[in-house]
Amino acid sequence: MRQPGFLARDGFYKAKIEEVAREAGVAHGTVYLYFKNKEDLIISIFQSNLRELIQYINTEIQKEKGTEAMLRRLIFLQIELIEKNPDLTSLLLVEFPQTGKFLNSQAIEEVSAYIDMIAALLKQGIDEGVFGSHIDTNITATLIYSGIQGIATRWIMEEKRYSLKEIAGEISEVFLRGIKPKLEEN
Repeated sequence: MRQPGFLARDGFYKAKIEEVAREAGVAHGTVYLYFKNKEDLIISIFQSNLRELIQYINTEIQKEKGTEAMLRRLIFLQIELIEKNPDLTSLLLVEFPQTGKFLNSQAIEEVSAYIDMIAALLKQGIDEGVFGSHIDTNITATLIYSGIQGIATRWIMEEKRYSLKEIAGEISEVFLRGIKPKLEEN
């Protein structure tokens, strides 16, 4: 994931467009050719990073054998990327939603695409009999995405006092226990 340098490190509200221009090596006015304001800039950063994240995770999980292993890997990779990019995570999960523009932006389509990718993996698992047919793939995919987002937000708020990677297995187990086939399905 590309870090927007000072923007992630110092925070969205403290950043000035002049700093964005300097960091990008362009004239101050050039930034305004592409973005109306800071909110539009951060939406663009979010969209491009999430698009890259989806591609990266999809490529990596395809290396696994079986849908359960693929889902475990997806959860681990998402957690790992959050832990490796705490400043960007804070910017995207804590600061940016406060602007109020996120839900009205195209960035929400990137989130939907990621959740759809998780739902497709769950559907594949149901078709293979690995996951129970009792689950709604869209709801479960949303729970997985938002559950990890919630854990990341709390981790940021608690000043990163523990390793997320160490709890990735526990997170996977909680979700997998709930989506395994029920006894009457077997």
